[in-house]
Amino acid sequence: MVENNQKILLGKLYNLLVCYHKRGVFSAAAINFYTPFYSSSQSCLVTCGALEEKSYEGVRADSLFDLASLTKPLVTLLSILSLIEKKNISWNESLESLLECSVPLPMREIDLLSLLSHSSGLAAHREYCHSFFDDDHGITKSLLKKKILSERPEYKKNEQHIYSDLGYMLLGLIVEKKAKKGLDHFWYEHIANPLGLKESLHYPRSCNEIKKERYVTTGTCRWSGRGLKGIVHDDNCRFFGGVCGHAGLFGTASAVLALCHELLLLCKGEKSRLTISSEVFAEACSPRGKSEWTAGFNRRSDHESSSGDYFSSRSIGHLGFTGTSFWIDPEQDLIVVILTNRVIKGDDQGGIKKLRPEIHNMIVEHLRTER
Repeated sequence: MVENNQKILLGKLYNLLVCYHKRGVFSAAAINFYTPFYSSSQSCLVTCGALEEKSYEGVRADSLFDLASLTKPLVTLLSILSLIEKKNISWNESLESLLECSVPLPMREIDLLSLLSHSSGLAAHREYCHSFFDDDHGITKSLLKKKILSERPEYKKNEQHIYSDLGYMLLGLIVEKKAKKGLDHFWYEHIANPLGLKESLHYPRSCNEIKKERYVTTGTCRWSGRGLKGIVHDDNCRFFGGVCGHAGLFGTASAVLALCHELLLLCKGEKSRLTISSEVFAEACSPRGKSEWTAGFNRRSDHESSSGDYFSSRSIGHLGFTGTSFWIDPEQDLIVVILTNRVIKGDDQGGIKKLRPEIHNMIVEHLRTER
């Protein structure tokens, strides 16, 4: 009976993806979810579309999507929390101390917590890549740090919460400074490798053994005309070498789900395979002011949440520009991962904004019939 109900739900989700695929919202998509209602040995994966627009090679379980800003919580935040556990850094440590260098006076109030919770005063985005024209060689991280530190904060620390790529670029540099190794290498060592996820969750630039055919395309580089297949879509990340704190991670739906399951355990105060305590993780999930942000995660909003109508107020999640997302609800013991390449269809985000809540609602409504 349970197995039959699971097949019914997976069929509904597949039909929904096909509908949005035909509308031109994306050319490739995958949904994966976890619930204790269904056996862990049974896959809850649904895929749709092809790896390239003019290709008959369909999306599979091992297809790798550009996760875009899911990099922020899954790589940068978890790396920061690992460093906090090791007492290499602290929540209220200043930017000057974190970077171990002198910073301009306007930046001296910024601390770790304000960077994590998007309340540092830094701008949302800057197209630093406009200064360069050749994305094959990459630009040094020292130049990236110099450019960000030359910015002037747009508001006083903690006065607002404005989602900032710049803040997470700095956080990536902070990890590299304190860990004395690349962000990707530190993350592999402390997060991905212990979970056996490096082949299915990684930065392509530092994981050359992965076959190019597995990647889902996100289009072409607007500067060079080069195909973005296994090459990060985010211009800044691409120009600064493909490994940054705000973007650059690629992964399968199952790998994202596996890492999110460790976060679900921490949310519930249970033991995880991550070297992060539930106490430190709880601090990262605590609300910050009146915003929808914690120190690294988005909280469920009361109005038109991408998690739909039924996820609890304790839920945490994040969205990615390429059309990706995950939501974790510790009260319902539920995780939903959605990966698409919606950017290949242009700038209109109307379709993906409508699809995300429909998927979450469909899953929860179906599960409620089994209780």
